Formats: sequence, structure tokens, C-alpha cells
Amino acid sequence: MSAFSPVPWCLKAPVEAPSMETADDWLANWRQLPLNELSPFALAVMGGFQADRAAWAFSAGYEAALRAMFPQISGGGLHGFSLSEEGVRSPRDLQTLWQADDAGGIRLSGNKGWVPLPSHCEAYFVVCRASGPQGALSVVCVPATADGVSMSPRNPAAFMPELPAARMQLQDVVLDASAMLPGDGWADYARPFGALEELYVSAALMGYLLREGRARDWPQAMLRQMLAAITLLERVATEAGSDQSLVLLAGATEWVRSLMNQATAQWAEQPGDEAGQRWTRDQSVQRMWAAFGAKRGDRAWQALTAKS
Repeated sequence: MSAFSPVPWCLKAPVEAPSMETADDWLANWRQLPLNELSPFALAVMGGFQADRAAWAFSAGYEAALRAMFPQISGGGLHGFSLSEEGVRSPRDLQTLWQADDAGGIRLSGNKGWVPLPSHCEAYFVVCRASGPQGALSVVCVPATADGVSMSPRNPAAFMPELPAARMQLQDVVLDASAMLPGDGWADYARPFGALEELYVSAALMGYLLREGRARDWPQAMLRQMLAAITLLERVATEAGSDQSLVLLAGATEWVRSLMNQATAQWAEQPGDEAGQRWTRDQSVQRMWAAFGAKRGDRAWQALTAKS
């Protein structure tokens, strides 16, 4: 991995960003990054910095989180993590089920309520449950082109509408047994990915706002805090998964949300700025992980204080 220092890079990188109206536009820019040479954290910051709007900063952070979770990802292919199912609130109740088939492989059926970039991802890491009562959770890597995989496009969301998403249907998808990842689907994958997504998307959004702020001469004190927040998130990334890192992540992302609010206030002074209008429309991104992140931080705080 190439060395990357976010402070000098973010201070010296050009502040002009090309227009990225579509996912194809963003993907062409993403693939210009040295994807196999940089750490996932560097990709999140650089990808966010080079984005022209929140949707693509989110996408850069999301893909970086996947690379942190699944280091086998390489090259320019995009991936997705598929957990949610409509009407299902508990992982114990997931209705995407797998079972062994007679040829020694696995057969997968079910529906997922949200998957990103359905025309661009080459594979999805699907959280599923073994058939039968109290079936254990697992994660299966499903190629987007596998027989039995289909997508139903979702209507654009009220925020980040440029980011395409779909519902995924899995109908008797037959896969080699090697498609199933080792370990527990919840403890080893779904739970830690939630924290990684929050971390890397936060870093990407800070990179994005830092570029916008440099281009618009926002107060230097605010930009310094954005750099400091990125640096703290980089420290958290090196310790990902520990109780200490989860406490720091909760604090860091609370700081990030405060800086996002400050960016909103800066753009309010420039009502004709198209980037600011998009940011105002997309403000809900500030609340995406707030409740879950706070709960993770509370649990980690309790675990740390109980050990002392």
C-alpha cells in the first residue's frame, strides 16, 4: 500500500471537481484512482475529496468500507453489502435463506430491500440465514450476473437521488460452496460493517466538504477542524473493531455532524450556489448512522468502563 498523509494531500490537491451527473460519471473518476495501491482510508478521503456532491462522496466511502471489510476486493469493480429486508427489523428474522444442494454447493432464495448501484456492482455480499428454525446467519458472495438474480429499481430517494438503488430478488440462485464466507454472518460481518460504513463515509464526506470549503474560502478554523476530524478517523481506522475505537468513532462522527451543520450554514450565505443547493437537499445524510452509532458508542463505553 502506498503511504498517504491526509493533511498535506487535502491542502494541496486541486479544488476543481468535474461534473458528475450520473453513476457512470462518478465511476469513471473513481477508476482513475490507484485502487490497488492505496489503503481503504486513503480511497475514502481521496474519493470524497474528488466528488462533486454528497452522493458520490457516500459511494466512495461505502466502497472503501467494503474494501476494509473484504480485503479480497481488488481492481475497479464495485460491490454491495446486502442486509436489509423490507418489513424485517431483526437479523434473526431474515427471510433470505440458503440450503445445501445435492451437488455440494448452496442454493439461495429471498429478497433484499436496498442494494446500491444495481447496474454497476459486480457482486454483493448477502447476509442470509440457514434454512430451518433458528438458522445461523452467514454471508454469501453473489455475482450480480448469477442466474436467478434480478433487480427492481427503486424510485430516487428524496436525498442523494443521483445514487441509483434497487430491490434485489434471489430465486434459486445456485453457487459453489466457496461463495460462503467463513464465520458468523452477524458478529463477523454485519455488525462490524455498520461501524466501518459510518467511519469511511464520514471520512469521505469530510474530504468532500474540505474541498468545497477550500474552493469557497470558508473560515480556516472550520477547515482545520475538518482536517483534524479526518486525522482522528484515520486513527480509528487503525484500531477498527475494538471497544476503544468504537468510543472514538462515536465521538468523531458527532464532531463530523457538527461540521456538516457548519457547512450548511456557510452555504446558506450563498443561496445561488448549485453545490450548496444539492447539499441542503441531501442534509439527511447527516442523520444516517446517528442513532446506531450512538448505541454502539454507549455499549463500547460501558464495556471499557467495566474493565477498569
